[in-house]
Amino acid sequence: MPKMTFAIPCYNMEPWLPVCIESCLRQTEPDIEVLVVDDGSTDGSAAIADHYAAGDARVRVIHQDNQGHGKARQVAQDNATGEFVLFLDADDFIDKNTVRDMVGVAERDGVDAVCGNAVVFSDKTFNSRKYFYHPPASGLTFDDPRYWRSKVAWRWIIRRDVLVRHALKHPPYKSGQDFCFMLEVLTRIDGFSQCGSFFYFFRQEHKPNHMSLDTLINHQFASFRTAKDILLDAGRVKPVIKFLQEMYFRDTRKIAVRLPDEGAQWGIKWLDVSLRIFKGLKPEYFTAEYLRPEVKCDRDFVPLALALCRQDKQAALSLLNSYTPAPNAIGHIMASDKERSRFHTWRRRLKAQLKPLSLRTRLAQRQLEKLAEDRLRTLRR
Repeated sequence: MPKMTFAIPCYNMEPWLPVCIESCLRQTEPDIEVLVVDDGSTDGSAAIADHYAAGDARVRVIHQDNQGHGKARQVAQDNATGEFVLFLDADDFIDKNTVRDMVGVAERDGVDAVCGNAVVFSDKTFNSRKYFYHPPASGLTFDDPRYWRSKVAWRWIIRRDVLVRHALKHPPYKSGQDFCFMLEVLTRIDGFSQCGSFFYFFRQEHKPNHMSLDTLINHQFASFRTAKDILLDAGRVKPVIKFLQEMYFRDTRKIAVRLPDEGAQWGIKWLDVSLRIFKGLKPEYFTAEYLRPEVKCDRDFVPLALALCRQDKQAALSLLNSYTPAPNAIGHIMASDKERSRFHTWRRRLKAQLKPLSLRTRLAQRQLEKLAEDRLRTLRR
């Protein structure tokens, strides 16, 4: 049995997939499996994956019609053979000591999951930054509020036996699926550990940072309802309130800003899904007395939360509309954002020339690109 399966769902990732696979094959611990699920790619991704599989027995490829990221992840999980599974996005890459460090912590502590640290980097500005760093620790449980917002699966290795024993599934949402999946994992295991290593390199450029209102409401907000159900079934109320007042409230205000341009019907759709999210929640959950010390009560959020708990449609819609800025303010915000974007691009390029983390990331990326170029030379003749 391999120590690790790198589960890589892939759809039209031709420019980045080679670096991703190279980073897996370059591991200092060679006992691995690289499992690529080609989700109906229409570019050269499938040919690249097959080329790697033909040259290294540790690489396997599964081809399927396009079914979405969650389904592709599920296929990878169901076909994995490693002791641990790491869900790796096809446009990212990992450090060469990932298996050594992450599995080493799991074996030392006898845990079913280990969280690592990540670097977010930009191909546009060359800048890199640490992603919500956690120091090394053992004996952790979901009682620790720092892990209540574990929104990404790629930061974790998970023992495959846990995934099989609990029949854990990846929900089919376009957004929010990782959050739901990790809540299922963390509320079912006895404990986990934190590895201090920065093992994961997250390429930020072409990740979606602007959702359509359809995706935001029918996927992101639908995932909030699923997350609430998972946590309440586990008897975890405070984590529910924390993600509602942080993630749900943030996205509600994003919707409010867009209503003047995209239509009031989206407000009605927001209301429908919001009423379902808050159904069964009690008003006392949104008080400082109940939430302390783990969660700081957001008093700006409380009126909306109480209206939705009471299923008061008129009050909830009125509050949503109150978050909509005046039309001239929206135009000013958009113009300011555009100017800030130009300035930040220039500033970050300059910082990247001096920042050790950025330099190390670029060096690792270039080394992997060179390995990929050499390996794929015969494919591209």
